[in-house]
Amino acid sequence: MIPRSLDPSIPSAGSIHPSALIGPDVTLGSGCEVGPFCVLEGRLTVGAGNRFAPGVAIGGPPMDTKYRGEDTEVRIGSGNTFFDYATVHRATGTGNATVIGDRNFVMAYVHIAHNCRVGNDCVVTNGAQLAGHVELGDGANIGGLAGVHQFCRVGTLAMVGACSYVNKDIPPFMLAAGNPCRARGLNVVGLQRSGIAEPTLGFLHRAHHIIYRAGLNLAQALSTIESDLLPATAPDRGREQLLNLIHFIRSSTRGIELRSGPPEQEES
Repeated sequence: MIPRSLDPSIPSAGSIHPSALIGPDVTLGSGCEVGPFCVLEGRLTVGAGNRFAPGVAIGGPPMDTKYRGEDTEVRIGSGNTFFDYATVHRATGTGNATVIGDRNFVMAYVHIAHNCRVGNDCVVTNGAQLAGHVELGDGANIGGLAGVHQFCRVGTLAMVGACSYVNKDIPPFMLAAGNPCRARGLNVVGLQRSGIAEPTLGFLHRAHHIIYRAGLNLAQALSTIESDLLPATAPDRGREQLLNLIHFIRSSTRGIELRSGPPEQEES
């Protein structure tokens, strides 16, 4: 690993601080900004227009006791921002990758561990920690100092509140918070900001009620959504979102977070 200023193979487009260390297997897209004391190493592919603030470390070996030096990688899309001292580790298991999509906003001191998969347009707030094999759907929002247990998923446009502990899958479009985490309702503000229309919000509110408030088990709730809600939807009126929700729940291996409502004891 050598300073960028001594490596003519790295594209000159963008701004790379002389103190940044760039490994020989790193490929940087055009227009990237790499700040002071960043470390980019391992087999790392970075798309165009990414910004790395001071001290960011990407591509280091996974913190996994099973790792034996096998060939793995990190792949990062375009237009992402990584703030100060964020870390992303490469995968474990031959041929595997830690994957981050486009336009994500990764704040200071965030850790994204081995084999994670982060979609597009996610926000991961200061100090949040994603353990190995965590998946974030497009537009997911993880609050500051939240911890997500390994192999958990947070669905599309779901939000996890600050200081929460996530040890089950959080379904798409939900707002979850607490330690342990609970599903508190729809992520209404996030859905509205993403352009979800009122008719679709109505269907999602009804789906939330069926899953969390109707006294049904999960299989009954999904059957009810499929038989009662889905036929009334249209492509621009909730069908895509309900299908996303149903598929996410049915494909869960970790289990869905079914705790709901306020915690049993609130601070006075």
